[in-house]
Amino acid sequence: MANLAYTLARAGRLEEAEKFDQQVLNAWTEAFGSSHPDTIKAMENLAWTLKTTGRLEEAEKFEQQVLKAQADRFGSSHPATIQAMENLAWTLSTAERLEEAEQFQQQVLKAWTVGFGSSHPGTIRAMGNLALTLGTAGRLEEAEKFEQQVLKAWTERFGSSHPDTIQAMENLAWTLKRAGKLEEATKLHQALKSHTQRFGNRHPAIIRAMGNLARIFPFKVWKLSYSLSKSLKEVQNFIRHVSSLTFPYSTITNYY
Repeated sequence: MANLAYTLARAGRLEEAEKFDQQVLNAWTEAFGSSHPDTIKAMENLAWTLKTTGRLEEAEKFEQQVLKAQADRFGSSHPATIQAMENLAWTLSTAERLEEAEQFQQQVLKAWTVGFGSSHPGTIRAMGNLALTLGTAGRLEEAEKFEQQVLKAWTERFGSSHPDTIQAMENLAWTLKRAGKLEEATKLHQALKSHTQRFGNRHPAIIRAMGNLARIFPFKVWKLSYSLSKSLKEVQNFIRHVSSLTFPYSTITNYY
């Protein structure tokens, strides 16, 4: 039943997917209780479907429950708990509740840093997500500082052509442009252009950018017929049409 809900959701049949998600959640809850891992996963899936349809308040309620369940089960510093907090933070950010989102993202960043170190991918992504929220709130100087750190960290870890590095470069370039630092932004855009020409439209960064777009604006873009062969420029232009945000770092847990 869970797999059917997944298939329906991917086909854009969200009302049907939600019904199955609800049934799966009810079944797991009745059979094993609200704290069972499969119950929590079913709750996450339902929250994802609700978020995809733009029902952010309902999604938030489930994500709050997931966060509490994971914290009770594993403690506040466990990756599953941190991930649940990240998911909730992005729901709040999408709902433009930026102060609340920032508070959670600050906790997430601290948890990853203390538990796994400053160079761990989770820490770097948390820093990038916080930067995006700060940028959305117009706090461009703070956002730029974090994005500079993120770009440096990804470059040192994976090199300049890795999807995460390219994404960090784009996020920083967009923040610089918004801050009026056009010369610096142009240099980064030139570097991005060279990567696009080198790797083509099917580079993982292009595909990932589109996936992240669907994560942060799921209810706005779900039914749009963007294919993976679309160019990075088209994706960038579309993102800038719907929001001042650039590509968020992947924080959403996998569906099913």
